[in-house]
Amino acid sequence: MNILTHGHLYLNSDIEWVFCSGNRVDLSTSTLLPDLSATCHNLLTTGQLFRGHVKFPRVYQARSQAQLQSCVLRHVLARSLQSLIPPASLNDHSKMSPSDKLIWDEAYFEEYDGLQSIPTWEVLTESQFRQLIKGKKSLPSMAISTIKYDAFNKP
Repeated sequence: MNILTHGHLYLNSDIEWVFCSGNRVDLSTSTLLPDLSATCHNLLTTGQLFRGHVKFPRVYQARSQAQLQSCVLRHVLARSLQSLIPPASLNDHSKMSPSDKLIWDEAYFEEYDGLQSIPTWEVLTESQFRQLIKGKKSLPSMAISTIKYDAFNKP
């Protein structure tokens, strides 16, 4: 029997990944996930582990589209980065070496193009935006740079 449980991943005091169901961190009832870095891809592809926010209907609809598959499967390799510290701001980005800037820019545009290829948002002109926000608060967004590592702990 499959049971879908929502929860979060945490590192315990032994630096091991554990799954805690619900919103609370209760490590006494957590499930140990040994060698998560090596098994993560398999857990995701077999449906034993789901990425966050899958409860939203548009994600389910987009998941079946070929466009989503093509944007998710593209990767920008970070192996040739001179610095493994991601830029925390545009100011940090401007101080990087030209080769690192190029890699981070490629990663940003890959993510941006991927989001545009699925029904994630609608591009508005400034005048359309001003009409929509009258009396409402807008939801800000930002790009967060991070380096993801493969099963062999390579960027």
